Amino acid sequence: MSMENTNTTDFSTDATSLTDTSVLAGKFGDGFLLGWQQIFGNIKHSYSKVADNLVDEILVSLSQKQVNDALYQFVTKNVGLLHNLKLDIHDGWLRLTCTVDTMGIFATVASNFELVHLQLDRHTQRLVLRQISNTEVIELHSKQWYKAPAARFAVASYRLITGKDPLPFILNSIKIKGIAFTEHKGDVIYLEIGRWLKGNETIMNTLKKAQVNTGTLKTQQLLLKIQPNFGDILSLGDPNADIISEKDNPDNQGKK
Repeated sequence: MSMENTNTTDFSTDATSLTDTSVLAGKFGDGFLLGWQQIFGNIKHSYSKVADNLVDEILVSLSQKQVNDALYQFVTKNVGLLHNLKLDIHDGWLRLTCTVDTMGIFATVASNFELVHLQLDRHTQRLVLRQISNTEVIELHSKQWYKAPAARFAVASYRLITGKDPLPFILNSIKIKGIAFTEHKGDVIYLEIGRWLKGNETIMNTLKKAQVNTGTLKTQQLLLKIQPNFGDILSLGDPNADIISEKDNPDNQGKK
């Protein structure tokens, strides 16, 4: 009789021990998961902070050919009235030449500009230029004999009456899908190039990882100041998000 009681007591003790062990293991697993989450979180925050301190901006040089190839790829090919758009880059200024076919008039014009600002990031893609010379009409003709002389007369009259070059006004008057090709304030022209870049997933993903803060003109090259975004480069995502979340808990594996 006492043997039976002893055996029963032993089984009960074993069951209790197993239960305690299971609870302890569960608590250990939760603590282990939380501990690693804190460790990885500290690494992520510390790395982002250190990286930002170590690298603020880097300088990247683009050749004149690379810039013109990009203009052709992302602007000229996407604007029907543009036949050509080319930059000749000099030290501190550039010469912009473009050929357009609009309202029955075929024209090639050129003008000189300063680069006021260049911004390329995930939110804004903008080129800002200040016109520093009058527009030179290189070629102008039309199938209707009277349109070319009328265009020349209109340009001369605009300059005489306003004392300004008509190029900013003309560019603002050109509508692409209902939106002005450029905006302007005085002799400063704003070109929002994001309308042609936003459809390119590769470009937009790149701008999440590194943004162009500004640019400087040197002879036949464009120097870009680029700020890397290490969080997106390493796909760390939201710096406040958990590295390991509840979905990584082994107890939840296989659950729908």
